[in-house]
Amino acid sequence: MDRYFDRVAEAIEQSTLVKMTLSKPSQKRDDLRNIYIKPVLIKEQRFFAFTYHYERRDEVKNYDAGQTLALLRDLIPSRFMNAVLFTVNEDVTLLVSSKGKPTIQTKKVQECREQNLEHDKQKVRLINPANPWWYQLGLTTREGRITIDMQHKFKQIYKYAEIVESLIKPMKLKGTVHVADMGAGKGYLTFALHELLTQRLDLDVDIKGVEIRPDLVMKINEIIKSSGLKGLEFVESSIEDYHPEQLDVLIALHACNTATDDAIASGIKAGAKLIVCAPCCHKQIRQEMERSGITDAITRYGIFMERQAVMITDAIRALIMEYFGYKTQVMEFIEMEHTPKNVLLVGKKTNNPADKKAILQKINDLKKQYGIEKHYLETLLSVK
Repeated sequence: MDRYFDRVAEAIEQSTLVKMTLSKPSQKRDDLRNIYIKPVLIKEQRFFAFTYHYERRDEVKNYDAGQTLALLRDLIPSRFMNAVLFTVNEDVTLLVSSKGKPTIQTKKVQECREQNLEHDKQKVRLINPANPWWYQLGLTTREGRITIDMQHKFKQIYKYAEIVESLIKPMKLKGTVHVADMGAGKGYLTFALHELLTQRLDLDVDIKGVEIRPDLVMKINEIIKSSGLKGLEFVESSIEDYHPEQLDVLIALHACNTATDDAIASGIKAGAKLIVCAPCCHKQIRQEMERSGITDAITRYGIFMERQAVMITDAIRALIMEYFGYKTQVMEFIEMEHTPKNVLLVGKKTNNPADKKAILQKINDLKKQYGIEKHYLETLLSVK
């Protein structure tokens, strides 16, 4: 081990170190997967940039020569079992066995390598847990590390951000983008949306988190203010009573029962270009199906009745959105806390005229087959 560290120290002292990698975590559950090290020139001084590759994010930190050597001794082999030193004329590999026995392998390279001393900009990730609001929201430590009990939640938020980015990026939105997150709750997804649009997609935004609980609205607005975030605000309102004048994107994740319909109706009336809903608690249609007394080979079983009610509810929602000129799709979405539902209903506004007569026929056929008098969203939008 000392021989290897002496070789690293020599490469640093003689400025022959091109790069270095640390891999094979000693603990399989370690969130830190590997480290990439390279020399950089910052304000005419030589440092060593450590890029920490975590499972969901990257972090870059710069150290001087002394700090670098001390840090490497701390990391090898306690955190990483393999290390490769790339110099201008050779590769020096350290392999540590499971029993702690180190082996050094040296390989001469034919071509003479050159150092790249440019200071790489840190990759802008979808969601950066080092941002201060994640600590204030209770997901991370002060140092920006995700707490153990919030690991699963953060993965859910990250997945949500990936999906929303794939939907918004092709839209090429310009100017101020007006967004409403209906039933925003604790604000996890609202903050993720703000971070995604402003830091990842570099958009100007006006995002409203719509939440009915006044204490929660006050708390979240304090976090927004202390974090210095622009274009983000929580407003106290029910989904039913919130009617935005301008709206480009509407988000409603797990608004219960007909609150999802209220959100969709609000988006359609405001002419939203994109509507993204994860429906929840589909009670209205099931109650109508049970009241009608009409059953078939599937719905005669209670658990299948419930599942069929869910599919019918969301199918009619998708059809109604198509009726108003939206191209709809239903995709799988990672489940969120407190609910097993994993369906995401997406509507993108188009300029193509809808065949309203044909769509209305499909809606009426579904209602007739299952004894449904009216879908709540029909009432809200006066679909005829």
